Amino acid sequence: MKCPVRLLPLVAIASALGCLSVSAQDVYPSKPVKIVIPFAPGGAADTFGRLIGNKLNGVWSQPVIVENKTGAGGQVATQNVVNAPADGYTLLIVTVGHAVNPWLYPNLPYDTEKDLKPVAMLAQAPSVLAINPAVPAKSVAELIALAKAKPNALNYGSAGNASTSHIAGAMLASLGGVQMTHVPYRGSAPAMTDLIGGQIQFIIDPIVSSAQHVKAGKLRALAISTASRSPLAPELPPIGDMLQGYDFSSWFMLLAPAKTPDAIVQKIHDDVERALASSDVKERYTAMGAETGKGTSAEVARFLSSEIKRYARVVKEAGMKAE
Repeated sequence: MKCPVRLLPLVAIASALGCLSVSAQDVYPSKPVKIVIPFAPGGAADTFGRLIGNKLNGVWSQPVIVENKTGAGGQVATQNVVNAPADGYTLLIVTVGHAVNPWLYPNLPYDTEKDLKPVAMLAQAPSVLAINPAVPAKSVAELIALAKAKPNALNYGSAGNASTSHIAGAMLASLGGVQMTHVPYRGSAPAMTDLIGGQIQFIIDPIVSSAQHVKAGKLRALAISTASRSPLAPELPPIGDMLQGYDFSSWFMLLAPAKTPDAIVQKIHDDVERALASSDVKERYTAMGAETGKGTSAEVARFLSSEIKRYARVVKEAGMKAE
């Protein structure tokens, strides 16, 4: 714009600044962006985070750095982002466990809804009940029978306390009326390693985590976690066919510190949506057994709020505890 020459001193300074600069939102991002993931490399959250990060890297012409911060059921990573500057340069990927933590940990060092702001839904995916081939069970019914015959003898792994696999396994034990031992890990990858090695007997984790091992014959898939069969694994019956009421789906959400400017949140959301709509990302998601996320930031916020309320009941009924 053309700026007038003769102005009162304060007005002149303000006008000059307006002529020479643009808002932070207009130039975002002007430096590297960090995406923090609460789990170890190799799991579903890490896979989606790196895929979207690589895509945004090209869109923004700025490095997108993925940083894995494990521990305390996601609290370490979450607290790290809550304490970061609210400028859009530190983001967080959370899973269903984010909605569980308020009920599993009564003294969280942050407010789950007030200290973070939903930006976009990255993905939704069914989970698969996968067992070590040495376990003599060919169905969910047979697995439940084994658990009833030997209480606490079956160990189920998870990516950590309050992770999707912890929740899914606890729901199975609760609805099946059996006692099983939960073994938390720092991510899906180390849990899969021990599952293949026979240190634990089964896991219920997003299909992306176990698909390659099932295909290689290292694991045996028994069922899908969603209420109906999935076109991604049509041969697998739903766990709910054996356990009435069992219905579980994993989701992966991108969050920012609560005071991040709305304009920056909107830009990140829009760029993520464009990345998810690209043909190569859709192909990768299909290959991983996942669906791309959708919804405005406000819709994602309402979904998260409803999930937090839902899992208050699940944690109580399943008797979930942090191990």
